[in-house]
Amino acid sequence: MRLARQVQQGLLPPAELTLPEVEVAGRYLPSWSLGGDFYDYFRLDDGALALYLGDVQGKGLAGALDALLVSGLLRGVHKAGARPAELLALLNQRLCLRRGPGRFSCLGYALLERSTRRLTFANAGLPFPLLARGGDVRRLELTGSPVGLFEDAAFDETRVELAPGDRVLFYSDGVTDSLRARDPGGRDRDEQLRELVRGAGDVPAAQGADALLRRLRRRGRAPRDDISFVLLRIR
Repeated sequence: MRLARQVQQGLLPPAELTLPEVEVAGRYLPSWSLGGDFYDYFRLDDGALALYLGDVQGKGLAGALDALLVSGLLRGVHKAGARPAELLALLNQRLCLRRGPGRFSCLGYALLERSTRRLTFANAGLPFPLLARGGDVRRLELTGSPVGLFEDAAFDETRVELAPGDRVLFYSDGVTDSLRARDPGGRDRDEQLRELVRGAGDVPAAQGADALLRRLRRRGRAPRDDISFVLLRIR
C-alpha cells in the first residue's frame, strides 16, 4: 500500500498553479483502500491551459499503476491545437490496443484558451463539472462513455465563455459519494455540492479548494472512495 501511495502522489501536480488570467488548485484525499484518481494541469506550447481529471477502475497498487498508464498515455497524445474530444478519442484507441477493450477509466479533459477565456470540455464518464457565476451554480452537462470501453467510441465537447470571477469545479464521483444521500434540509447530493461551491464565494482558487476539502472531511473517517477535484477560477 505504501508503494501504491507513492505512485499515486507522483501523478499529482503542485497544489496550485497561478497564471495572469487564471488560477487552478487541485486537492486529493485518498480512501482507506486507495482508489485510482489522478489529475494534472499545465500550459501547452501554444499558451493554452490543459486540465484533466481521471478515475480508473482498480484500487490499491493495481489502481495506482493503471492510473499511471492512463496518465502516461494521455501525456503522449498531447499536441498543440488538438481539441479535447480528439485527445480522448486518441487515448481511447491506445488504451484498447494496450489492454484490450472492456477495462475502462472515467476521464474529463478541459482546454482553456487564456486570451479569450473560452473553455472547451470533453467528458468520458466523469460527473458533470459545476460552473459558478456569482450566486448561480449550474452543471456543464455533457455525457460520454469511459475511455477503454469501446474501440470505436467517439466523444463530444462543449464550449463556454468564461468571465472574471467564474469558477469551474471538476471532480470525481468520490466527492458526491462522500455526501449524505439527503441532508437534514432534504437536499440531494447534487444540491449539497452546489451549495458548497456557492458558499466558497469569489475567493482565490487555493482558498476555495481548501474550504471545500474541509467540508468534505468533516465526516471524521477515511472515505470509501478517493476524493479528488480541481477548481479553476478566472482572474
